[in-house]
Amino acid sequence: MKRSPLVSSLVVLLLGIVSQVWCSDGILLNTQISYRSSGFPTSQAGDLISAQAEGFRTMGASPVHRLFLMAPRLWGSTSGAEHPRINRVPGTTTWFSGKLGTEAEVAYSPPGVSQPMPSMMGNTQTDASARMFRIGLTGSEGSLRYGVTFRHAGQGFLLAPDRASREIWSEWKTGSMTFRNAVGQTWNNVEGEATRSRLEQTYGRVGLFLNRPLWPELSVTYSRNSLNSVFEPIGAAPQRSSNHTIEGAVTLQRPGWDIGFASSYILMSDLLRGNTDSNIRSQTLSAILRPINTLTITPILTYRQEFQSWSGVRIDTPTASLALNYQQSSQLFFSAASHYSSSRSSDGLIRNENFKWRGAMDWSLYSSPEWVTKIGFEAGYNRVTNRVVRSADTEDISGLVRLGIVTR
Repeated sequence: MKRSPLVSSLVVLLLGIVSQVWCSDGILLNTQISYRSSGFPTSQAGDLISAQAEGFRTMGASPVHRLFLMAPRLWGSTSGAEHPRINRVPGTTTWFSGKLGTEAEVAYSPPGVSQPMPSMMGNTQTDASARMFRIGLTGSEGSLRYGVTFRHAGQGFLLAPDRASREIWSEWKTGSMTFRNAVGQTWNNVEGEATRSRLEQTYGRVGLFLNRPLWPELSVTYSRNSLNSVFEPIGAAPQRSSNHTIEGAVTLQRPGWDIGFASSYILMSDLLRGNTDSNIRSQTLSAILRPINTLTITPILTYRQEFQSWSGVRIDTPTASLALNYQQSSQLFFSAASHYSSSRSSDGLIRNENFKWRGAMDWSLYSSPEWVTKIGFEAGYNRVTNRVVRSADTEDISGLVRLGIVTR
């Protein structure tokens, strides 16, 4: 049954000093960037808590936004707590006996629940920035499927904000094997702020998938992408890189649980430093556990190792995260997520640790045939520890209370 917001009020309770860490490009949320004196920026810790809301698309905490080609149930899941906070208007239609279809969606994050990107000009959220527009065209002919997609989300949109993408893809299936390929482009800073740089990534990828009933799903993918920064304000380091990635993944799905393992190798060339190379190896173990119908537990373990050939430095980054969603009833929902990461370099110049925790509860206080009164509570904690430069340590605690009345 469709609901439209009638009244929405927001009370923000700041329990400590909120000092979030952002990249100048705005793509990597809450990600520490270490600028080595002899090298280019290196990502130290990805925000896997935010990644789980988008699906397992950034499990490796790569310095470049990567699109994983894993099993759909592992990277296509979305936290159930996010959907009630977004107003959606979807639409679909088909032609030629279903061989050609289009899908479009306009979504809007209501005031008080969107999360705008910080800017040097302050909070720049507008009504337009809280919107998301998506359109897709899909066709099929026998074993061949193909399509075109476009998505544009403003800074204030709740899921995957400040990001635009366009892609052309195709898929051919024969028996238990599926071949997929795609070319596309993605970028941030969609509103073109001159105070923030924009990262534009052009990519192409091809993958082979093997899926048989009761067997684990196997996949091997190769991708090549180029990264280029534009709109470079004063103080923002330019980025030009070309990357080759090969990845293998195995996923086993059962009624009560899913488990997956992915291993990837990345060869990254910095075009601003004479094509100097860095080798990145990453292994990720993830699972989705459903002990009961109302409870979902999602643990993720990742170990990432980067070797910079131009400096001889090795950077090790283990990470662990855990998310929990519990739907006690249609009136009460709980969610919690935690994330820990550590980065250490062989030369001792990088020794960082990051711990994050977030909890939320949505409760329908009163329900009638005409309207529903809801209250939501959120709390978060973030600590970044720099073992080399103690003055760079940060810690923040935040709390949020939402009260809303919606009509049925």
